[in-house]
Amino acid sequence: MGSVLITGASSGIGEAFAREYASRGASLVLVARSKEKLETLAGKLSDRHGSVIVVLNQDLSHTDSAEKLVSSCEKLSLEIDVLVNNAGFGLAGPFETESIKDLEKMVVLHNLTLVKLTSLLLPGMKRKQRGGILNVSSITAFQGVPFNALYAATKAFILSFSEALREELCGSGVNVCAVCPGLTRTQLFDIAGVDPDKTLLPVGPPEPVVKSAIRALEQNRAFVIPGLYNKIMIHGGRLLPRSVMVRLGVLLARNETSEKQHSHTSSGTSEPLTKNNS
Repeated sequence: MGSVLITGASSGIGEAFAREYASRGASLVLVARSKEKLETLAGKLSDRHGSVIVVLNQDLSHTDSAEKLVSSCEKLSLEIDVLVNNAGFGLAGPFETESIKDLEKMVVLHNLTLVKLTSLLLPGMKRKQRGGILNVSSITAFQGVPFNALYAATKAFILSFSEALREELCGSGVNVCAVCPGLTRTQLFDIAGVDPDKTLLPVGPPEPVVKSAIRALEQNRAFVIPGLYNKIMIHGGRLLPRSVMVRLGVLLARNETSEKQHSHTSSGTSEPLTKNNS
């Protein structure tokens, strides 16, 4: 299958991508901030599948991250056939309470680094007339989400960018797809102190998300919404005015905030509601 570069590969959806692509015989380039987690995962996958795996420890929330990462790949003579832009983190709460530093990191990580990596690696794929770019978006990309305002906006950017780029590359041999998962069981819930079994919306495992994403990329689909419930919610929501959907988002956000506060009080933790896979 060639070489697959996966950002945010140390846990959650990124780790699931690594496991799935390794089982398919791909060579992997795993990128994240946690070198220890990456090396542990690489060792397990190499032992199980005989995969050739390169670990690159890097924080992708800096403006020059993409250039440094691609430079590292070039020094190791790595040619990337599939790029999985997965790294990201969440911010939950009123926009005005978020720090400028965190807001900037989110935009850089979710959007700028994704765009730069795509721009830097795309020419090599086009030269070979084959390749794939898989961008992890979210169901929040389809509407504004109060108390997750910037997160949803960055995910909408990813979806729009992916759809347009896919059309530009029609006939080039390079496929582009955005995967838009709903709530997915990752370490985010542990960090936030929230029981994933007590949320209003269903929380699914990452493995079906990954399988749906890879299948959609191979079929050169513009985007995919994994899970029947998520599909019904998003496509059904298109029949309602956007103002109504945003208002419903407020009600859901208030419920989730209440649940988080309850969980924090019960567990005695004051950890921020963030998750960074960079």
